[in-house]
Parts: sequence; C-alpha cells; structure tokens
Amino acid sequence: METNFIHVQVHNQVAILELDDPSANTLTFHLLQELEQHFLHLEADPGIRGVILIGKGDKFFSGGVNIGMLLTAGRQHNSHFILYAAEVLDYIQSSQLPVVTIINGNITGGGLELALIADYRIAVEGDYNIGFPEVRLGVIPGMGGTQRLARLVGAQRALEMITQGEFISPQKSHAIGLVDQVLPSDAFRQQAISQATDYIHQHASQTPRRAQAFKHFPLLLEKNWIELNIEAGLATISLHSACEQYSALEILLAINELILELRTDDAVYALLIDNRCAQLGCDDSGEQVQLLQRQIAYIFGRISGYARISALAVRAPLSPLAFELALYCDYRLCRSALAQNDALQKINGFSPELERYQDFIPAHNSSEQWAVPIAQLIASGFLKPQDQPAEWLQRFIPPTGAGQAIGYAKLAITQGHTQAVSAALLLERHLQEQLFMSYDSKEGMKAYVEKRKPFFTGA
Repeated sequence: METNFIHVQVHNQVAILELDDPSANTLTFHLLQELEQHFLHLEADPGIRGVILIGKGDKFFSGGVNIGMLLTAGRQHNSHFILYAAEVLDYIQSSQLPVVTIINGNITGGGLELALIADYRIAVEGDYNIGFPEVRLGVIPGMGGTQRLARLVGAQRALEMITQGEFISPQKSHAIGLVDQVLPSDAFRQQAISQATDYIHQHASQTPRRAQAFKHFPLLLEKNWIELNIEAGLATISLHSACEQYSALEILLAINELILELRTDDAVYALLIDNRCAQLGCDDSGEQVQLLQRQIAYIFGRISGYARISALAVRAPLSPLAFELALYCDYRLCRSALAQNDALQKINGFSPELERYQDFIPAHNSSEQWAVPIAQLIASGFLKPQDQPAEWLQRFIPPTGAGQAIGYAKLAITQGHTQAVSAALLLERHLQEQLFMSYDSKEGMKAYVEKRKPFFTGA
C-alpha cells in the first residue's frame, strides 16, 4: 500500500507506525486514512502482536489537528473529519492488539487524543508541551479527548486541563497518570521501543490468528468492479460480479473508500447499493469470524451512521457478507419476482445488527446460521418489493423530501436506540436544534401555513 504520512516497520512481531507530516506531524484526513488502512491490515496479520505509535523526529509526536486544513475546508468537510477521526480512534482503542504510544516531543490537541487511545504511554523527559489548547481557539477536544482524559486522570483534573487550555510537563503528566513512564532523552527512541515491545509481548493475546488473503484492494475501484455514480442527489454504488473473486475485507475496504467520499458531499441525499454478485466476498475467513464481524460493524456501521437514507437493491438470496450489508442499510428493495419463488435466505445468527430487526426476522434459538423463506421476509417488511429502486428513493431527495431532516431522523433512531435514554434524548435535541437553523425547516413551516407543498433544498 502506497504511504505518504505514516511509515511502517516491523520488528520482533511489533509494528512501529511513525507519523511523518513536517513540521509538527499534524493530523489530516489523509494521515488518518492511512492510519486506518494500516491498522485494518495489521489486525488481520497473524505475525503482528501489537502496535507502537511514534512521531518522526525529536520535536513533535503530533501538534494536533492541522488548523490550516480546517480553515480552508468547508463546514461539511470539517464535521466529517472530526467524525472520521473519532471513528478511527475508537476502532484502534477497541482492538485486541496492544497499542503503545511513544511520546517523543510536543503532543497537543488531537495528537494527545491519539495518544490517549493507547494501552500504555512512554514519554521522553524534557521541556515540551503536553495538553489541550483547544479552548484558546474557541473549540474543545472533539475526538474523544474529553471522555478519555476524564476516565484516565479524573473528571476534575480533566476539567482544569481542558478549560484552562494550559500545558503540563512530562513529569506532571506522569504524576497524574497521563503517561505511564518517563525515560531519559539519551538514546530515548531505542530504549522506548524496547520497553514498548516488552509491554506488548507481555500483554498480547495468546490466541493464534490466521491470515486473510489480500490483493491490492484499490484494484476493485481502478477496474470499475465497484463503481460510484452520483446523479440528482442519489449516489449509487454498483458491486459488479467480478467482485466475487475478492475477499470480504477487500470488498469492505473498497466500499469504505466510497462511503468516506460520499460523507463529504452535501449534494447527496440518498444512497443505493446495487449488489450484482451471487457471492459477495469469497469465503476465505471462516476461521476469523470474530475479526471479520468487527471489521463489518466498523465499516458497514458508517452506512447506518450516515445521515442519509440508504437502500440495498436485492436481486437474489444474499451471500453472508451481502446479508450483513443488508442489515446496515435502511431499506432492502427486492425485485417483485423474488416473492414468486421458493428461495431461502440464510441468516447469520451472530450478527449484533439482528436486534434492530427483531420484529421483521423470525427469532431463532441458535447463534448459528439458519434459513428463512424470501417470501416470509417480504411479508414481514424486511424486504420491500420494488422494481425501480432509484425512482422509489426520490421521495427522500429534495425538492420532494427534506433530505437533511430525513437523515437526522435516521441518525436519532439508528444511533440512539442502543444508548441510554438520556443520551439518546440529548442526541435528538441536538439534531433538532441544528434543523431549526436550516432553510428547509423554515420553508416547511411556511408552506404549511400557506397551505402549499414545500420546496426543499436540503439546506
């Protein structure tokens, strides 16, 4: 995989990821995208037991989010960037691979948020900055920093550090538990890597992992075997039959790349995934079901967490990976002819997303796979007969549909139903607050008073 901002070396079964974006190793979308791609591959490599994060040079681990990028990009991009960064950090923190951060110099803002996801932090002694200066810019740590810091050093200390925006020394960081170890500057990098490697081998899982077969995943996009088309507010991802020769993870990575592209396009209001594969994702992962399920939840979760309505065009009974994709889409639109035959749909009982469809899919007392007649899934409403899915989705797209409000309603439900009621209500109120500032809310209420059809713009 081509890399520009992160260099990877492997020593003694430990991957060392070095951040390299002169002069302060700041965080950008492309750096995080490389970090995500590397980590997904490392997780599936049975020869890797853990990961070390370190900055290039001896002045900066990372100076945080690239402010120049935020100033020149639009609001939609910046909102997506913070969301994406939080997703990547959450995924790495929840990995079974031990992660150690080596703090080799200044570490501020988003750089410190990145360090907080590690299981262990080693810092060099010296006079340099550690802290969260975001309030000086009128913002707050937005990639999980407020929560991770409070859980690490206590709520009061976290409040003082973040609200005052002041920096602390490596020694004080060690005293309050922000870093686990401070080492002398002489031969620091060598000593720190040695100590980090020892930590990883002591804490690495002893369960053997088997490799997944990888090709060069961008080939699926370069050869147009997975295509993206955007027209009149509708984005269509077409999965062609040639995808059948690729592994599940390669399919996931290619879809992921397109979803990330779509989330920055505010002219898209609905997503249609047209699956033309009889077997989406060749079955080479039978002994890595747990890891694959984690990757599915992470990448397909971006579809259910996307503030746009999504639908899967179903042409035939779905393969295991395609069925997982169906669970993360909002609608599953099948050809009417499917209701006329005796086809069976195999269901993966281990998928956590099944809980969302407990009123649509017959319950089963086993976590293993079972089969349900396609006609029964249509009768329950899980599959909706629709021979023209693109035309059907127009109801969610301006000027007919209030695309932003529809997307926010989806988020309130899909992201809120698994949370505590208090957190879900907070999410709902926040989304409603955003909508009250929109043009469409004013247009909708004005049209109601004037007894006419609203003309929505999506703004």
